[in-house]
Amino acid sequence: MAWSADPGRDKEVEQALSENKARSALAVLLLRANQFVTQAQLIHSLWDNPPDSARSNVRSYVAQVRKALTIAEESPPRLSSVKRGGQSDGNSYRLRVEPMELDADVFVRLVRHADEEARAGAVAAAASTLRVALGLWRGDAGHTDLAVAEALRAQIESLNQLRLVAYEDLLSLQFRLGEHRLMIPEIRALLAEHPMREGLWAHLMRAYYRSGDIGGALGAYQEFWRILDRDLGVQPGAILQQLHRSILRRDDDSV
Repeated sequence: MAWSADPGRDKEVEQALSENKARSALAVLLLRANQFVTQAQLIHSLWDNPPDSARSNVRSYVAQVRKALTIAEESPPRLSSVKRGGQSDGNSYRLRVEPMELDADVFVRLVRHADEEARAGAVAAAASTLRVALGLWRGDAGHTDLAVAEALRAQIESLNQLRLVAYEDLLSLQFRLGEHRLMIPEIRALLAEHPMREGLWAHLMRAYYRSGDIGGALGAYQEFWRILDRDLGVQPGAILQQLHRSILRRDDDSV
């Protein structure tokens, strides 16, 4: 999503970035904020198999990004370009971003701060900080909103994985706070998006168990087993199998 300092211009900004590849070009520039990004790097990030028109297309997408940024914020200009190397090398582009201006940077800083709070024993404060961090997200990054090559997709997916890790850290803190029953719908919502995330299934089993619902805990294990068997033809991993045995034995310390 893109917006401007003047909400009345938001639709204009969105229109300037209506093309998937233009939004993808903006994503590349943001991931390398304050660094020069060569035309070749942009091409590599936007196409697995670049078309013959890739160079001219990149210039068009960058022009769309520049237009959107100008609409959103008339001055000073954020996107600069410079000729580097020979004529055939094309321009390099740099998108100026202030410290902690990107949600992604704020998110990472908050996650680190939450980790420091948790290590210091401030569990409730750490959970609160993680909730603020996760509140910056509006769903997974990229996906259908961008048209990218595998190289860029991997970078975007690393951000999504960090989000999932933060959620799992929050769930661990909620366990320590005794919020077992409240966690169940949160975990279910995450599993609807990420059904193969074994760590989330472990959290769900523990949440049911700690809420006194042994049947729910065992049922969650069987549910995940069926998903794995159907989609991958494999069994749950050793850690989850051990957790299942601990639940069967009612071994509170192990669960």
